[in-house]
This record gives sequence, structure tokens and C-alpha cells, in this order.
Amino acid sequence: EAKRNLRMPVEYQGDLARYTWTLCLSEAVDRDQLRALKIHFKKTIEELWQSHSGQSLPEAQARQIFTAEWDAFENQCRERFERTTKSKRHLAEEVCLVFNHVLRQHRHEEQQMHILELLPAATLLSEEPAAFWSDAHLARDFLEVHSPQKVAEYAAAAALGGSAGALDSTSRGGGRAPPPRQGRLSTHGGSAEVLEKLVTPEVKRHLAGAVSFELADSASQMPSGDAVLEAMRRLNEAVQHEESRFLAQVGVRYKGGGVPFLNAAHLRLRHSLLSSLAVAEAKRTQHQWQVLQSHRQATEEEFISMVRGRTSDASHAKTLASSFYDALAREWLDETLVAVAADIRTQCLADMPDASGAAERAYQQSFIERNWEDVLEYILDVNAYLHKIFSSLFEERKVSVTRVQRPRLVALLGGHFDSLTGAAQGWGNQLSGRRSKLSEFHATLRSLAAESKSNVAAGKAAGPCSYDLLSERFPVVADFTIEDPLRFAQELRLRVAALLGEKQVEVLVAERLEAALQKQEAQVWALIRGCSAMCPCCGSKCDRIDKHTVHRCGHHLLPAFNGWRVAGTCEATLDSCKSSKNHEAPKRSDFSDHLFPNLEEYLRAEHPEWLPFPKEDRELLADSVLKAAWVNCREPLCYRYDMVDCTPQEWIEAYEEPHRKLSADAFDEAERRLVQYGYVPEFEDQ
Repeated sequence: EAKRNLRMPVEYQGDLARYTWTLCLSEAVDRDQLRALKIHFKKTIEELWQSHSGQSLPEAQARQIFTAEWDAFENQCRERFERTTKSKRHLAEEVCLVFNHVLRQHRHEEQQMHILELLPAATLLSEEPAAFWSDAHLARDFLEVHSPQKVAEYAAAAALGGSAGALDSTSRGGGRAPPPRQGRLSTHGGSAEVLEKLVTPEVKRHLAGAVSFELADSASQMPSGDAVLEAMRRLNEAVQHEESRFLAQVGVRYKGGGVPFLNAAHLRLRHSLLSSLAVAEAKRTQHQWQVLQSHRQATEEEFISMVRGRTSDASHAKTLASSFYDALAREWLDETLVAVAADIRTQCLADMPDASGAAERAYQQSFIERNWEDVLEYILDVNAYLHKIFSSLFEERKVSVTRVQRPRLVALLGGHFDSLTGAAQGWGNQLSGRRSKLSEFHATLRSLAAESKSNVAAGKAAGPCSYDLLSERFPVVADFTIEDPLRFAQELRLRVAALLGEKQVEVLVAERLEAALQKQEAQVWALIRGCSAMCPCCGSKCDRIDKHTVHRCGHHLLPAFNGWRVAGTCEATLDSCKSSKNHEAPKRSDFSDHLFPNLEEYLRAEHPEWLPFPKEDRELLADSVLKAAWVNCREPLCYRYDMVDCTPQEWIEAYEEPHRKLSADAFDEAERRLVQYGYVPEFEDQ
């Protein structure tokens, strides 16, 4: 495990590097398509110039030619899209190929893999998810009642608007007070109706995450075999746990030992991946098509202007200035900002290198630093609280870096345009009064770039100058004739100045930097948020960073922080989560009125992924950190979970802070602060 933990930061960096590469690749594909469009019309314009010997074309004829050429280019793109777009059948074959390959590799090692069927693509395409995963179908074909009495009790509790697990027991066991569930049956129905309308929806809700295979925002490729194996194992465990944690408690079981249901669940998982891949493929094609269509109007205006032969040096200068602006202020700037955003990302990872470090930071910032309002947020939803910390940290790093990078990028972009207009001015002075071609200006930039490289090699210059970039990014436009290079250079300078003033380069850099940072922020958060599982006793976050099926957290709290109370007296449970007393205390089921004799039995039946659970040999009392947090947060906690305050007087005398302790309504403010970070209020429907 230690070796795996050492590898995780490196794997995070690898994932982030691949994500950055994917962003760059997507932008490169868009640029390549736009370049192909410009090359197509550049050749068309030059051929028209040659065939008509410089004569002007009527506008109607020019527009007819453009429409025909645009349709021809669209047809080429459509054919290319059709060749490169994977059909649903193709995607289904890929899905089944990967899943079946994983099954063949592991079916002899893992029992649950052995009972799964190897499915062909035809089965995946013929089965409709809405039909075979419907409530009626699942209840009829995969579930059966083995204890009518328990089913009747469950239906009665649901009809009354609460779950059986919410009833108080006279036992001195620990019992939480969960919010009552909204009843779904107005009257007691038969077993079949209960299965379809009560049990099956709950099963589907519990398994929703396990049967879903979502792709990352930028991903459109088939996941790796390891990712598929992890998803299959997660689903196997979820199905197995569902029977012990929920179905057995309400008197229901899987038919056929669970084999038919498990295969149906895996078919649902394959369908989910197939749907995600199909959506990603459609989005990719749609994006490429939208990029093409977004340039039609500008391309048509430029084409009409060129082929009609009524363009002056001023018009040519305007065209070149706009094209260079797109090449530098958009394409080059976007590529540069990816590196800046990656730098901010690296700084955030230095503070939160992995999920374990992020969880530790959340505990330190709330409990250790005695920020009582933060303690409530940690208790409400530690994952949402961690997201809040991360967002604040990312914003701080973003502000500090952009304060330096933004003016540098603005100056750098301005320097590139200064070099462009300076090179044009020098070229215009050399050829003043003589007709020339745009290609000659391009040749001048290449010559200046070569001279610059020689100076750098000889030590006469500190580094590469703008001419390299200008020659490489020279726009694809028709090789038009320039009547007076000097006048053209002067017009180019004016047009560039107008664009830079009109577009407000500072605002442009800020907007594009913000967009680049949002993409990186989402990706970093997806990596460091780690496992979202929380301890069923105290609610603390699992801090394991490897791929795991058994959860563990380094900072267990008092069960009372998570609403556990002594049934009957309703006193808050103030024994440490790992204490022998908490281990030995009876625990009520989350799903029924059943009372488990101790913590281990409760976890084995309903939360086996938390076994083995840590236990102290002696009666472990809360440490000073937890005592102080409880004393100053106990009023809102007791109010929220309807617990009786049984705090020892010596705790109050030692740790209470009268001017900082929280009031009973503090949870309302904490919920409002966390909603924007993914927290869903637990009692919002009541």
C-alpha cells in the first residue's frame, strides 16, 4: 500500500498531463480544419484570378461560385466525418470487446466474474435499457419475497411517511434519527406491488452510481481495460452489498441466487458506457461541424471581395491584420494560456498533492484550527467542504499568478504585433512604389526569422524573437497583388492598432485565461477529491488514495457529530468512534427496525466496505480537539438531530468559548455556504 501511495502523485501528474495534451489536441484539430478551409478557398481564388486575367466578376456570379465551392468543401467534410465517426454498432462492438476481454482474463480468479456472461454486440444493441431496467421488469424477473411479514412492515412504514429505521427502540443501542422518507403507497398493496413501487426504485437508486459509466468531459475514447475492470468490480460489490444491506432487511432476495440480476446489472453498465460513447462521438462531430459553419460568413465576404477584383491595398491590409489577429490573439494566446493554467494547477497540487493530503487539510482547517463554522460544514458534507477549500485555494493561486502573467502576456502579444508592423514597414520602405505580392512579405518574415536564429546561435541575441512565430503563423490567404508596399504597411499598422484598441487586449487575455483555468480547475478537483465514502458512524471522509474496496479514514470523530444517539434516552453518543464502548453498543439498521448487537454486526450487514473497523483495546475517550469541537458546536447538533445534551461539565469548563460557540440555527448558514459546492440539504423536502 505504501508503494501505491508513493506512485499516486506521479499518476496524478500523468493524468493531468494527458488532460492538457487532450485540450491542445482538440484545439489543434479545430485549427487544422480551419486551415484546410482557407487553403481550399485560397486555391479557388487564385485559379479564378488566373482564368479571368484580373477581370472583375459580377457579385451574383461570385456568390454562385462561392456557394458551389462551399458545398463541395462541405461534402468533403461530411464524407470525412462519416468515415471517422463511429457508428453505434461499431461502439457496441468495442464495448463488448473490452468487457469480454476483461472477463476472460479474470473470470477464473474471481467468483462473481465467473458467473457473468460473455455478450456479443448484437445483444447490447437489441436490448432496450428502458425496458429491461424498468421497475416492473426488475420486480417481476429478478426479485422475490422470502419474508412477507418484513415486506408488509416495510410497506406500512413507507405508507406512514417514514422508514422503520427511524423508530426509537427501548434498547440502549445507538440509533440515528434520519429524516422520514416520503411514502409512495397510499394504501397497503400486495407483495408484487410493494416490490415494483417500493423496493425496486430503492434498489435502482442505491445502484445508480455503480451501473453508470460516465466519461470525463473531454474524453471520447474507449476506457482502458483497468478502468472497465474497476467498474465491474465496483458493480459486483454493490449488488452483493445491496442484498445484505437492504433486501434482506425488508424480506426480499434476488432470484436464482442473484446470477440473473447480476448479469442484468452488467448489461446496464455496458449500455451506460455505450450511451456515453455515443454522446461523446456525436458531440465531437457536432463540434467540428459548428466550427466549420461559424466561419462561413467571414469566408464568403473575403471570397467575394477578392474575386470581384475591387480590393485596394487598404482592404488587403485589413484582411491580413484580421487574419494575424486570429492567429496570434486567439490561437497562439490559447496555447500559451494552457501552460499558464498548468502552472497554477501545479502550485495547487503542491498544497494538496493527493486525496489524502486534501482530506488532512480539511480536518486541520476545521477541527485543529478551531474554526467552529468550518467544523459544521465538515460535519454536514465533508466532500462539499473539501470542494470549498479547494476552490478557495485555486482562486488564491489564480489571483497571484495572473497578477504577474496577465500584463506579461499583454506585453508579449503587443510585442508580436509591433514586430509584424515593424517588419511590414521595413519591407514597404525597400519596395516603395513597386508592385509586389503578399508572398514576398512572407519571404521577408522568414528571412528575418532565419537571421534571428543565427544571432541566437552566435550569442548576439538572448532568445527567439517574434519573427519565428510570425513566419510560422502566417495566415493562409490568397497571394494577392500589393500595388504600393509602403502604403500597404502603413494601412496594416493602422488596422492592427484599431484591432488592439477595439478588442481590448487586456480584457481578451483575462477572459481566455479564465476559460483555460476553469478547465484545469475541474480536472484537478476530479483527481484530488478522492473517495467520497464517509464513515457510517462519525461521517468522516475516507482518505485512501489508491484503488480500493475497503474504506478507511485517519480522523474518526464522535458518533454524535453524525447524529448518533442512545435510543430511548436520545442522549448524544460521545464515545470515540474507535472506542470499545462504541464497538459493543447495539446499532439500529439504516433500513429497518432491526437492532444489531454490536458495531461489527451492523457494518457486516450494511457497510461491509468499512470492515475491518479500527478498535482501541481500552475505552478511548475523545481527545481535546474533538472535545473542544463538540462543546462549541453541540447546540446546533443537538437541535438538528434531536439529541439530549449530555456533555460532561468538565468538558464545558475546559473548552467552551462563550463568545465563539455556535447557536442553534448555525446549520442554516452552513448549508447556504455549501450549496454552491455540491451539498444537497438533507431536510430540504420537509
